[in-house]
Amino acid sequence: MIEGIKFITDEKGNQKGIILELPALKKHKVKASEVIEALSGLQELIDNAELDTQKASNWDLAKEHLKNLRP
Repeated sequence: MIEGIKFITDEKGNQKGIILELPALKKHKVKASEVIEALSGLQELIDNAELDTQKASNWDLAKEHLKNLRP
């Protein structure tokens, strides 16, 4: 996988989101066409995404998830 593209998963391993780390992409001199190619299966990921039956996460929950991704 390309440095700078991170997939967010839940505790069950289901993919829930994608983060594009622009500084990392720049550092590794990744071209936009490479990112687009790496995400060529995005429609399949969207189609296979499990919908949450619980209420939507709030911003504080999202910040906690992001904080755990920091190196």
